[in-house]
Amino acid sequence: MTWLNPAALAFLGFIPVVLLLHTLRHRRRDVQVSTFFLWESVLREAHGSLGWQRLVQNLPLLFQILLIIVLTAALANPVLTRAVTDNKDIILVLDVSASMQTRTSQGSRFTQAQQRALEVLQNLPSGRQMALITAGRQPQVVEFFNADKDVLREAIMRQQPTDASGNMREALILALSFTQGSGTHEVVAIGDGAYGPLHGMDAQRSPIRHMQVTGGEKNVGITRMALRKVQDAAETYDMLLAVKNFSSQPVQVPLQVTAVLRKPLLERSVALQPGQEEVIVATLPGPLKGTVQAEVLIDDDFPLDNRAYGVVATPTQTWVLLVGESNYFLETLLTSLPGLLVNVAPQVSEDTLPRLLEANQLIIFNGVQPPPLRRGHFLLLNTAPQDQRLVTEGTVQRPQVLDWQRQHPLLQFVDLTALHVEEALVVRPETGAQSLVDATWTSLLSVIDEPPLRVVMLAFDLMRSDLPLRVAFPVLMSNLLRWLHPPQEEMSAGHVQAGMPHTIFFDKPVSHITVQDPQGKQRDYSVTGNPWTFADAQKVGTYILRTGEAKHYLAVNLLDAAESDINPSDQLASFAPGVKPAAPQHAGVVETPLWLYVLLGAVVVLLGEGYVWCKDF
Repeated sequence: MTWLNPAALAFLGFIPVVLLLHTLRHRRRDVQVSTFFLWESVLREAHGSLGWQRLVQNLPLLFQILLIIVLTAALANPVLTRAVTDNKDIILVLDVSASMQTRTSQGSRFTQAQQRALEVLQNLPSGRQMALITAGRQPQVVEFFNADKDVLREAIMRQQPTDASGNMREALILALSFTQGSGTHEVVAIGDGAYGPLHGMDAQRSPIRHMQVTGGEKNVGITRMALRKVQDAAETYDMLLAVKNFSSQPVQVPLQVTAVLRKPLLERSVALQPGQEEVIVATLPGPLKGTVQAEVLIDDDFPLDNRAYGVVATPTQTWVLLVGESNYFLETLLTSLPGLLVNVAPQVSEDTLPRLLEANQLIIFNGVQPPPLRRGHFLLLNTAPQDQRLVTEGTVQRPQVLDWQRQHPLLQFVDLTALHVEEALVVRPETGAQSLVDATWTSLLSVIDEPPLRVVMLAFDLMRSDLPLRVAFPVLMSNLLRWLHPPQEEMSAGHVQAGMPHTIFFDKPVSHITVQDPQGKQRDYSVTGNPWTFADAQKVGTYILRTGEAKHYLAVNLLDAAESDINPSDQLASFAPGVKPAAPQHAGVVETPLWLYVLLGAVVVLLGEGYVWCKDF
């Protein structure tokens, strides 16, 4: 206990004053009496009435002294001090990436991580809360701040590792955003440490406690797989396959490629040194249709990447009419696409356009004015339609890209950063049109999507830009062709990494779609637009998406060398040098004021003194 106003203790000086007042002797008078017999007791009482013995037996005096002490103590403002520890709310980040499926002598890494998470929950101080975030491909808040340990325990045990790569960086940024720099929260990350680069995170400003789980170091995995039909060769396919040894010992890896209801298409044995990756290019005999599976026949600690899947679908022929100026880059790209046949014409009149639409699924106008467009699918390059929805107003020199619609199907996986364009048309999209790439004074890419008319307008000449020299060019053109002319065959194919969304284009209105996952379970989805995005490809294997009689096969793979590298690593070492829980630290003292209680004691003393006076009278 401490005194916040010790100077008030000077009021204790009134105690001697009260004692002095009670010890004053009265002046005696001489009185003649006839005898001392009746006055002996009075004399004895008078003799002691002014001494210390009288003072001790004087209850009013004792109450007055006690009242002075109590009032002085109240004025001195006493407080009760006690030390407190810095217990914080916890934000738990749990790694659910594919590498957490690695087998160890103590179960999987994820099983160990769950046990660590339960230990953190068990040590959570009473009254404190915990939030749970999973670090998959997309961070997810599973449980917001909650003090109910039963609910939190159930949430932890409900989690399972995914087949997708993880994104610990985004999960940690999300967790740190909850702390708001208040210092009352602690971020605890539990995982195997193989998180990849943690760009943009300051170790000094990011207090993170890392609890690493280890075990399992032997792994050989497939890191790349691609299939394509050989041009001008009937029923023959090229396959590219990459296999890497992530172990510390050399291994001999048996490799096998099979198709549905077929004998092995390829069998090979590959010798791999530690850390070595072998790229295999082989020709597979046809005919092929459906799923093709590549497998390394080896027993290791991470079997998820031992298989990779591809899907082969025989595309129907698609006729494209290229009208206008010759363009080497565009023609080379179009002729390289399987199933795409290209016709060339210098000009198209309004009278011949209907017949050309019947013979061609897509018409590209390159630098020439198109006739009025009312129906069909068109790609306009460095030219504008005769349509009030896309107004042109001259040209602009060297426009700079400001922003683009990254989520639109036409621009998925397209990077237009620092795109160089010498000259472009000044385009102003009106009602009924949409700008997808905004630049200074113009829209470089605009669309009209009002069935039965679909128009994509690129407002510059490809030959006067660096777009054909970029990786984005074939991706953009592939997106354009799929959007303008969706595949119409009864069987189509696609591939994606686990956890990534997949966009499907329909050639006719679709209201619902049935999806069969690799385990054979089926689920119905409502289709709200065209294209439609399927975002539940979480498991490695082949998905079958059905709309009526049409089927779309989707091959889902891990194909991530960083995730397949299960060797012990700790990317959070600079953020969290220790894995042990930090001991509760001294955060200061709490002062509880006592003056009110002392003042109540003074009231009790006053009541006691009043009771004594009333009793005497």
